[in-house]
Amino acid sequence: MDCQILAAKYKSVLKKVRPVNEPMPQDLNPPLSRDPYETPLSPNPPIFQETFKVTHERLQAVNFGPPGWLSNEEINLLKNFITSREKE
Repeated sequence: MDCQILAAKYKSVLKKVRPVNEPMPQDLNPPLSRDPYETPLSPNPPIFQETFKVTHERLQAVNFGPPGWLSNEEINLLKNFITSREKE
């Protein structure tokens, strides 16, 4: 008969780590890997072309708002933005 024993090491209450509820410091800024304004969006983006990660099926699952809320040009711009920010 095989028996498995699962045990955890006991940690005393004195060694327990307790979170502290404090606001984040204002001078804490995450480092940016690039300047977000260096490559502005084009007012005339190219027609969307499917990539390995961004496919038509995946875009169908994205909620772009109620029908008619965004124009076709705005949806095309949003698709172009998503593919331009895609990590390889």
